[in-house]
Amino acid sequence: MTNGLFFGSITVLLGTITSLLSFILLPFCKPTEDFVMRCHYTSIADGFVGIVLALVGIAYLLLPKARKVLTYAVITLGVLTSLVPTAIVGVCSHPHMHCHSISSPVLQLIGIVIALFGVANIAFLASRNFESEDFTNEIHNV
Repeated sequence: MTNGLFFGSITVLLGTITSLLSFILLPFCKPTEDFVMRCHYTSIADGFVGIVLALVGIAYLLLPKARKVLTYAVITLGVLTSLVPTAIVGVCSHPHMHCHSISSPVLQLIGIVIALFGVANIAFLASRNFESEDFTNEIHNV
């Protein structure tokens, strides 16, 4: 399996998992008639970050010349996934709430995994580019 197919497929999978976790699987507070909790907006934001991540994975499969830039986008989206429940939007401040004790740590963890996966791919792409360069046939003007 080539790197492009592997990384692109796993990125689509991670984006889909992030969206499913945010929209369906993880417990977030539901909006009431009076107000909407912050964790509801965290769910929406991370769900859309997951959709964008899946689209970046599809673009990675279709655009081989843009793979390095798209990998940086994956790293950025992974960091964003982790920061939405902690620093950008946040979740309920009560430690006994499910969004605080379950949803936020899961999204932080999956964001870290996504970012590290992107960093590993950058390292792989850099090593492959280094190995493909031919340093033995340098032309020297005498």
